[in-house]
Amino acid sequence: MRTFVTALIVLASCSVTQAQWTITQLSNNTYYDYAPKVSGSNVVWAGYDDVDSEIFFYNGTTTAKVTNNTYNDIYPQISGSNAVWHNHDGNDTEIFLFDGATTTQLTNNTSGDLDPNVSGSQAVWSGSDGSNSDIYVYDGTSTTKLTSNTYNNQSPDISGSNVAWLGLQDSSSTKKEVFLFDGGNINQLTNGTYSNYSPQISGSKVVWHGSSNGTDYEVFYYDGSTVSQLTDNSYGDRYPQVSDDYVVWEGSDGDDSEIFVFDGVSTIQLTDNVSDDNYPMISGQNIVWQGHDGNDTEIFLFDGTSITQITDNSYNDRLPHISGSNIVWQGDDGNDYEIFLATPTASVPEPSTLTLLLLGAAGLFAYSRLRKQ
Repeated sequence: MRTFVTALIVLASCSVTQAQWTITQLSNNTYYDYAPKVSGSNVVWAGYDDVDSEIFFYNGTTTAKVTNNTYNDIYPQISGSNAVWHNHDGNDTEIFLFDGATTTQLTNNTSGDLDPNVSGSQAVWSGSDGSNSDIYVYDGTSTTKLTSNTYNNQSPDISGSNVAWLGLQDSSSTKKEVFLFDGGNINQLTNGTYSNYSPQISGSKVVWHGSSNGTDYEVFYYDGSTVSQLTDNSYGDRYPQVSDDYVVWEGSDGDDSEIFVFDGVSTIQLTDNVSDDNYPMISGQNIVWQGHDGNDTEIFLFDGTSITQITDNSYNDRLPHISGSNIVWQGDDGNDYEIFLATPTASVPEPSTLTLLLLGAAGLFAYSRLRKQ
């Protein structure tokens, strides 16, 4: 027992090798798989089964084909073991929820329901009543119509009981505004100066991009109390994502698209190269994106300290999504797009030659047992 404790102390003082990545191909077929999303160890995506688009769900161990019909099931989103998507039932689009075991049809009407998102067991979407679209929230039991006006409300996102979306201030407005429901009240976050797009929410924090002229986009951030403009330049800054106090987006440096991150205090430019870096996604301090390496698009990760190239092949890897340290993307396998999952493989510290000599036979035995755990 004393020898084993001594071995652990010596090993703890050694430098740890860089974590490796285990890449698992979740789909392997002859049709197109796309739009993967990950939450914890669960993954959802859409795939064509030679007839139409269906929804597939990976629970960390096995993959299940959740839908099997003659209509397109598309744009899945996931939170924990819950996934949502919309499907055309032959008449219009409806919203569906899968809870890891069973599928529930959340809407059943004669008008289009679109843009579903999910947070835990709660879901949100934009539904038309035939004349305009409103925001609807499902709380795990029943559905509530969150907005009720005569103009379109769209692109909702949800985090807990908080919902953000785009809408018009009134029937005479032409520019889309950002609205936030905080669980009790609806607040208008923007004031008509910009046309706004793609609101994303994490807790009470909301990000979006907006433009006053249709070409120069800037990134805006609501921290739960005030709105700040994070960018102010003559280039396009777009598609921000938020997680906790961190905001990430893609912005041009005048030559190509680069990745930028705001840490709650200052902005850092993560990439600086001669090829496009696009579609950043964030989970905590972990940021993932697709970047061109001179031959094709690969997946890259910033873990708060350094950048790691996750993929390195001769095919395009695109549209990554991240949850914690788990990363999914759609990758070309030479025939079509398949779904891939990267998970970190914990590494055991590699002792130096001197350390091995100091450990002796008993210490080496303890080290070998540690490596096998």
